[in-house]
Amino acid sequence: MGMNIDVTLSRLAEATADDGLEGLEDRVVAAISARPDTALSSGTTYVAVGLALALGVASNVVPSSHARAAPPLSPLGVPSALAPSTLLVGEQ
Repeated sequence: MGMNIDVTLSRLAEATADDGLEGLEDRVVAAISARPDTALSSGTTYVAVGLALALGVASNVVPSSHARAAPPLSPLGVPSALAPSTLLVGEQ
């Protein structure tokens, strides 16, 4: 049931590499270099950068609705003015 790791590693060290791995790096480099170049032109890149910049500036210049703080959350509902924790604190 159990494996002796020393025996398994010695068998792995004695094993020869698969023949399909021979020249694998050369085949991968050839396949990558055979792919067509699909880079965007510099004009398209400049238009995208300009549009992103204009959108960022416009979103900060144009005022939106005023920010308001969210009401405080209480896990048991609305906090009571007569809760023991508020009575112990005293007048503030």
